Amino acid sequence: MKPIGYFTTAMPDDGSYIDELQQQYGSTFATMPRTLKAALLVKLAENLLSTEIKMAGYAVAEHEMNALQPIADNIYRRVTIGEQLGLAEAIVNQLKCRG
Repeated sequence: MKPIGYFTTAMPDDGSYIDELQQQYGSTFATMPRTLKAALLVKLAENLLSTEIKMAGYAVAEHEMNALQPIADNIYRRVTIGEQLGLAEAIVNQLKCRG
């Protein structure tokens, strides 16, 4: 498992909040409970969505969000949790590449 610093600009003892989290939960967040990790992921996604809506504009975002419910419903019913994690990872990588 790669340390959180591999994915961020945080460095050990740089005084950043990410560094504080690494000090509390370990450099790979190994001691962070899974439920907390999942909840943190939700909060990060909410922050990202809010930023994307502001950048795209509310009308564009509303149009795009109309497609969400049927996709979410089908993922819930038809995609395993393991596959959902893979899907989340793929989407994160696409967003990092501005796709």
